[in-house]
Amino acid sequence: GIITPSDILRANNIEPLSLVRAINRAAKIKELRVAAEAIPALVVRLIERDVRAIEVGKIITTLADTITRRLLFLSEQKHGPPPCDYAWLAFGSQARQEQVLGSDQDNGLLLSDEFRPEEHDEYFLAMAKFVCDGLDACGYEYCRGEIMATTPKWRQPLSVWKSYFDRWIDQPEPMALMHSSIFFDLRPVTGPDALFVPLQKMILQKSQVNR
Repeated sequence: GIITPSDILRANNIEPLSLVRAINRAAKIKELRVAAEAIPALVVRLIERDVRAIEVGKIITTLADTITRRLLFLSEQKHGPPPCDYAWLAFGSQARQEQVLGSDQDNGLLLSDEFRPEEHDEYFLAMAKFVCDGLDACGYEYCRGEIMATTPKWRQPLSVWKSYFDRWIDQPEPMALMHSSIFFDLRPVTGPDALFVPLQKMILQKSQVNR
């Protein structure tokens, strides 16, 4: 019947802030995976405390964002600084902050228009592979539809992303409607506002005048 310091530490290790600290201290994917393995137990505790479903979703998403940012940090440590500005985009449930246990990954890379494929794409492909492999190791399965930054189509500069949304809005074909159901929920997990905001403004302006 005695509560020991180790009991308190063990209980505290599956609190949201403790998990965030563990993720931000991780130096290897193996350490990130260990931290991610505590997320289901955290969700159980939140439900036992009668935390609202919408808040549980936000906490799960915050942890996914934190893991993604840590993987990007580790990738830059491994591959060096990026050759141009970039933003890592989340789509779907992660963008809406509505992730649940077992959510797969839907992501992409928004690159500066200074991006030169022949010089820079090798770097960003290596980054995308490192992060997507790391997310899979942490329990966020690969997207079966390949909506991931490892797919060349979803690793493009700002001008190309604008052209994608331009076409999806102006030409609502079946494939465009399918893409819009995924990509119109988007949010930068990391990256400069100067890169993401112009894309967001363009999407909002065009969609508001097109039923």
